Amino acid sequence: MKKYLAIALATLLLACSLASCVAGQGSIDDYTPEVDYLVTEQGTFYFEEAEGETAILVKYNGKATRDDHVVIPATFNGREVAVIGEKAFYSLAAIVEVTIPDTVVKIDKYAFARCTELTAINLPAGLLEIDDYAFAECDKLASVQLGSSIKTIGEKAFWGCTALTGVTLPATLEVIDDAAFWGCTALTAVEFPATMKNIGTLAYYNCTGIQSIKFGSDTVTIGDYAFVTEGSTLKDKIDVSNLAEGSKVLEYVKAIAEPAETAAPAVETPEA
Repeated sequence: MKKYLAIALATLLLACSLASCVAGQGSIDDYTPEVDYLVTEQGTFYFEEAEGETAILVKYNGKATRDDHVVIPATFNGREVAVIGEKAFYSLAAIVEVTIPDTVVKIDKYAFARCTELTAINLPAGLLEIDDYAFAECDKLASVQLGSSIKTIGEKAFWGCTALTGVTLPATLEVIDDAAFWGCTALTAVEFPATMKNIGTLAYYNCTGIQSIKFGSDTVTIGDYAFVTEGSTLKDKIDVSNLAEGSKVLEYVKAIAEPAETAAPAVETPEA
């Protein structure tokens, strides 16, 4: 009798184990890496392990209440910090300057959005992508040094950065997404490299301070309202001297029309 009870118990335990595996399949698929942290004199940096031997900086809690100069660590637990994660520094008003290590290749969505006291940031040479809203509404950000490898500037990445006076676009840049520099009213000049493939809709909408626009290629795809202000256009600021007759860009420039009073498209504010 004991033998049969033991067999029955073992069978029951095996069945429960199998059922747990099946039931838990969703939790395995939805697994997120464990967040770990590093405490420094500046504050606390929170990290997740990522692909290969890399890490993602997912959050920063600074000790400073103002004038916080943040130096992001290049490594954590032997892993290179490759990504500044989504909302990692979101709405931290104490931050005035950030130093990003050369290991970083991507700045994720909303990473520095609404850091309203941020005035300057140097981006690493190996950076490939600035994602959507990364620096949106950083209205004191006056200086941005883009890395020499960047390929993509995401949607509304610098939206509303009204103090931004100039951005040198590197020779690797291919895409400036929709509304990337919307309302950057202090910008005075833009020069696109020959590598450009796409300039999105509203990319430089209402950049009223621009006095010069120059293209390095005449095959760029340009979205609607890219060079329009609320009451006029930037058409007369575009240098067409190096654009071939009948080229894609020249035809686009010729077609730019004065906007109707009701034609200005709306744009949503960054998420909280």
